[in-house]
Amino acid sequence: MRTLRLLNLHCNTSNSPKLNKTFLTVENGLFHIFGPESMMNGSEWKVNEDIQFNKQAKISFFDEDLIRNLSTTKQFWNYIVKEEYEGNERPKIINFGTNNANYVLTFEII
Repeated sequence: MRTLRLLNLHCNTSNSPKLNKTFLTVENGLFHIFGPESMMNGSEWKVNEDIQFNKQAKISFFDEDLIRNLSTTKQFWNYIVKEEYEGNERPKIINFGTNNANYVLTFEII
């Protein structure tokens, strides 16, 4: 069993002057939800959560604009972490982009 450690989510650019409520979810056989966290350009959310998983875990990102469009699931951003190809050398990053902002999630496998 491995542990997925969500470190932080950073908002790089935002075209919106208002705060965006963001959420992260992780599915590892169970469903974990983190947020909402209000973010705008330059803000950083220190998630600091550990989730154990066996073979894989799916990290998903969405914000309040995407929630309004729940019928359009293609709008959700997902990343699959697999035990066999994710090493623990250093933190890894995932980029999530929406129409209004660009986010970078930093995580590691321990």
